[in-house]
Amino acid sequence: MKKLLVCFIMLAGAMLLQAQVRRTPVQRTQTQQRSATQVAAKTFTLTNGKLGPIQTGVRFANIPATYAGLYDKYTYKKETMGGEGGDEWEEEYYQFTKAGKKIFRVLIFDGKIGSIELQEGSSGIIKTQEGFYVGFPARTLFTKKSMQWDTYYEGTTFGTSGHYTYYVNDADLNNTDTPYKVSDLKPNAKICMIVYNHNVGTY
Repeated sequence: MKKLLVCFIMLAGAMLLQAQVRRTPVQRTQTQQRSATQVAAKTFTLTNGKLGPIQTGVRFANIPATYAGLYDKYTYKKETMGGEGGDEWEEEYYQFTKAGKKIFRVLIFDGKIGSIELQEGSSGIIKTQEGFYVGFPARTLFTKKSMQWDTYYEGTTFGTSGHYTYYVNDADLNNTDTPYKVSDLKPNAKICMIVYNHNVGTY
């Protein structure tokens, strides 16, 4: 009788241990799922001229010094710019960076935020409402959006659709100043900058 009782206790203990082992992977999976959700929450969408605490068309005021996941620093700059024809103008903007990388900048016109420029460091952090981002395949953009393309003096070509202007480096073109067909873009061509302009028709 004692032997049967001991065997019963040992069997019950083994079953309890197996149940605990089975629960452990489930708990780990739930933790992994929460971690994946937290990472996904660190991406931002540029929507109707709004990006995090930034909104075009309003004065640059009360902007936090840092914004988790988006930028950790910004600096004010005012530069004299020159065009191909020898004309000059002043450009006033705030440069936003994260871990030393240029994420985006906002240009100031008449004291208000006139545009938001997504830069190279924004890849993987910021996208547009349509899902485009810096580093997006230029050939896919060309086929998805019908735009008239033009050339820009700073070594890029650009296409504008509504408030958005998409830039591609001239080095990513095949023997042309602007792309007229998808084959004019090299297979590995990428969007190098995206600009949201508060006023349509400006760039």
